[in-house]
Amino acid sequence: MCEPISNAGLWTGFWALLRLRCPRCRIGAMFRARFVMNDPCPECGLIFQREEGYFLGAMYASYILSIALIVPLFLLVLLLWPGVHILLAATVALIAYLPFIPAVFRYSRALWIYFDRATCPSDASAQAYEKIRQQEIAERRNRTENS
Repeated sequence: MCEPISNAGLWTGFWALLRLRCPRCRIGAMFRARFVMNDPCPECGLIFQREEGYFLGAMYASYILSIALIVPLFLLVLLLWPGVHILLAATVALIAYLPFIPAVFRYSRALWIYFDRATCPSDASAQAYEKIRQQEIAERRNRTENS
């Protein structure tokens, strides 16, 4: 059965999330390139993608982050440029939002992983995909150790 994490590590968890670190060890980097994730964690071996289609839920976080950025940009355009047509203001806000897309992508995935691991931190809910990935990683590790 899944049990929620305690509040003792809330601030360290928040700091680890801001730095895009693993939710379990809080040391390993979640990303190795701008749009490429480490899977598993290079430090503790936590598998980030628990099943096929796992990051579909990250779309909700992406939507929330995008709205949190676009709406203030839109209002700022309206404030700084009185009398501007609404479609032009929306276009300017969307263009101003474009540089934030890589950060939104990374943080939406991180938020989704942290949310999922906060609600079920153990591997009790591991599906077949995650179990197969764990076996593949163990076999690869054994091959490199025996070589």
